[in-house]
Amino acid sequence: MDKLAREGDFDWQLLTQLRDELLEAPLSSRSNAQFARFVASAVEALQENYMQLIKTIALDALTREQALPVLAEHFLAPYLGSFLLQMHKAIPSPSLPQLLDEQHHPVEVTLAWLERELEIAPNHLGQYLYPDASGENKNGREAIRRWRQGEQLPDLQSIALLHQKLQAQFMARPLLLRAFTEWLIVARALVVFESAALSYVRLRHCILQQVLSDLPIIDIGVMLSTLNIQAAEHKRELVESGLLLFEQLKRTTEKSLGDQARTRFALDQFRLLLGHHDPDGISTYYLEWLEGRWHVLAGQLETALLHFEKAADLALYRSGQTQKDILREALLLAAYLGKRPLYKRLKHRALVMGLSYLPGWEESVASDHELKLIRDNFTVKFPERGRFVDPVPEFSALH
Repeated sequence: MDKLAREGDFDWQLLTQLRDELLEAPLSSRSNAQFARFVASAVEALQENYMQLIKTIALDALTREQALPVLAEHFLAPYLGSFLLQMHKAIPSPSLPQLLDEQHHPVEVTLAWLERELEIAPNHLGQYLYPDASGENKNGREAIRRWRQGEQLPDLQSIALLHQKLQAQFMARPLLLRAFTEWLIVARALVVFESAALSYVRLRHCILQQVLSDLPIIDIGVMLSTLNIQAAEHKRELVESGLLLFEQLKRTTEKSLGDQARTRFALDQFRLLLGHHDPDGISTYYLEWLEGRWHVLAGQLETALLHFEKAADLALYRSGQTQKDILREALLLAAYLGKRPLYKRLKHRALVMGLSYLPGWEESVASDHELKLIRDNFTVKFPERGRFVDPVPEFSALH
């Protein structure tokens, strides 16, 4: 799915369908519809707020390794803490401090809580439910033992079967057993999240701090922006050079004779500076954007589109508001040149970013007729007065 989202002809507007197919439907069939909707709604809120963060906050001076710990601790952990507190208030629950204690496995904490509630001896749930140590009973006992020891995580089907087994023996405790299955699913998720975040942050510890401090308000946007500014301080020469080039390559300002050669030389110098000050290539999207601009102003549209496509891909998740400008120009150029597959891929991103060009554009298919209607916007965005005055070939679109 990640490969499709980044490289393929993937529709970003399918998030609702993906949430349903990957989360809500499986949870509803194996657990219950109310819990499934609760989880899906929480994920939707997380995605919407993350998308807003992506659209507004630039991280063009931070590496992924520098940004992820901050995002995990101050963005993801508060959301997970809020999710757990809401569950804790709504249904019978294990102790959240114990569930989030790094010295205890979340699945073991959940199983031990159920044993206490059902007055089963500690570590004897397997023996109680599966008294004979042979056949199906042996497998059931062994599965619970592996879960407790952290050797294996229970899947949805196993959790559903365990719930059925418990229901048969504790018919008077339906609310407790339903809550137990929900917490067991959450415990499994905590283990998966903790493992994925291990290289960057102690996630359960961060969630625990959020829960114990009653979810203090944190402006993650201000925090990330401050870190980004600090990370860019040693790149002042690069930043100033880039801003000067941007002024010289504005789409609508009149150009003088010789500007094409001067800006070409400046771009080549900027590329060298970028290699020196930004060996990780964090800001390469900006160079590709300026290259695309330069080639459009020089009338070299096919080459320009290659740069714009690279710029749009590299700016994704990284350049804040700037990615909208890059995306808008890349989209219009793709339409102008009749590159429908690329146009369609960029349109999916544009819709998520809130861009629109025509009435009903959100619902329409990326047809040849739509591209024809969009093309005029390109010459408005890149008017003739802004092109280099050195002799260049005429623009040529596919009509």
